[in-house]
Amino acid sequence: MNTGPIPFVEETFNGNDIFVMVSIVLAYFVIFLLPKQFDNAFISFLLISYGVVSATLFDNTIGASPFDFYDIMDGPKYTIMDIWAYLIYGPYGYAFIYFYEKYKFQGKSLIFYIIVWTCFGMFIEWINVLMNVFTYKAGYKWIFSIPIYLFVQSFCLMFYKYIKK
Repeated sequence: MNTGPIPFVEETFNGNDIFVMVSIVLAYFVIFLLPKQFDNAFISFLLISYGVVSATLFDNTIGASPFDFYDIMDGPKYTIMDIWAYLIYGPYGYAFIYFYEKYKFQGKSLIFYIIVWTCFGMFIEWINVLMNVFTYKAGYKWIFSIPIYLFVQSFCLMFYKYIKK
């Protein structure tokens, strides 16, 4: 009989777990309160999914072997709370396109908009570091995330324009 820890379950439930759960509830609640922007609910689903999938993709690329630049939540082992943490990013993809569509950014204002959202992403990442959701290692610095945010947001915009057709 196995008496060790149950795979994928947190050994301790602590402050970063509570922070993630509260953040998820608040972020999705805010999205729910926003006036309807998209005619098709499937577009909303795809935009939320884009946020979750892009975070999962990059975290499992640069946050795992062979790079292993940071840990998510309580260490290198994946747990249920690591998966929950990815859900935080869904509303950001949605909100990014929501405000893009609402204010019709174009040209230089669109570049500025992407930069502002990159700064917002960096701010959210900083809070996650303070709350021990992310623990940098192997010399990783927050500034290394800037090109990732610029890419993810630019690609999100291209993705939205593609699915909107």
